[in-house]
Amino acid sequence: MTLARAVHAETLKMKRTIALKMVVLAPVAVVLLTLFMASQAPFSTLRKGNTVVDVWRALSRVNFQFWGLLMLPMYVTLQTALIAGLDHTDNQWKALFARPVARWATYVAKLLVVTVMVAASAAILVASVLAEGKILHWLDGGLGFGAAAPVAVITRQAAEMTALAFLFLTIQHWVSLRWRSFSIAVGVGIVALATSFAMLLAAGPYGTWQQYFPWSLPMLVISRHPENLPTALWVCGVAGLVTAAAGCVDFCRREVR
Repeated sequence: MTLARAVHAETLKMKRTIALKMVVLAPVAVVLLTLFMASQAPFSTLRKGNTVVDVWRALSRVNFQFWGLLMLPMYVTLQTALIAGLDHTDNQWKALFARPVARWATYVAKLLVVTVMVAASAAILVASVLAEGKILHWLDGGLGFGAAAPVAVITRQAAEMTALAFLFLTIQHWVSLRWRSFSIAVGVGIVALATSFAMLLAAGPYGTWQQYFPWSLPMLVISRHPENLPTALWVCGVAGLVTAAAGCVDFCRREVR
């Protein structure tokens, strides 16, 4: 019951932020961008008479590239910073810790809320990609989107990306709660995003560096090394839980001033 009350309290506090709106805005923004690009100047994989067998997978891949490489890291950074900022403002930790709720419950509740929001955004991304394909078919029937969409495949890939984001989500969550400054939390996310992007560019299409950097792990879903994906999912899950536990211990032992 303690954790349930803490989760309920966090959901109520979110009404004062744009966090809930971002659950929808982030994935929809990615799909609108790719829809605009495809409708104005179609990708080579979506043109008439191309040799691509499955244009649905080509479309989902483009969306997942934008989502996994750019939007997802910044989205997690923003959401964790916003959730932590609710209590960092005016140093409300003293009032929060004075309530009959264990500190660990507060930490876990915030982590659960962010995780659920990321999962919900992934679900919205899947639905938006499917809708995007239907819109492209309506705009130009020759693109090949009349075929049935591989819903199971797209859903699985989105779920795998979300699972691989769990490790850096727990890191960002810890950083956001550890330091009061909003700039530090966002700064860590921006530096990590830039590092991830640089590593992926340096590694090239056949590189494997991304599997060693938490913020690059989601890109393994659409990489040329899918054989490493099951191991990465296990490592990411275990390492994420360890990071969450370490952050929770640090949070519980911290002195409030």
